[in-house]
Amino acid sequence: MDLKIQATLDQAEQLYYQAKDELCKPEEDVVPYSVCQSSFNSVTNYLNSFILRNGRDLPLQPGIEELLTQCRAIDERFQDLHLSPLYDPKRTEDVWMNMDTAQDFLSMAEKTRKLVTQV
Repeated sequence: MDLKIQATLDQAEQLYYQAKDELCKPEEDVVPYSVCQSSFNSVTNYLNSFILRNGRDLPLQPGIEELLTQCRAIDERFQDLHLSPLYDPKRTEDVWMNMDTAQDFLSMAEKTRKLVTQV
């Protein structure tokens, strides 16, 4: 199980840095959708790794909202983590296409990363 936890955390880190690196490009070269997608997937992997590390089973329908609820049940510090813009992946085509959303998504990934890696 430790290998699965570490692999999930490593994947989260890779996706986080991928999003961060994308935003370091000149603005005209940034692909906001790519930043949003990588940030979204990094958050999912960070939350999954936290749940697994705490000996819990992942939800059968592991959406962001369900994962966050489970993390909050494990550690109250997650109460201050607000990921509601990530809850509705059906809106990706419309919402994930601008720089403000890309920066917001990366910020959520950073906050999630900080909570998960400081434990």
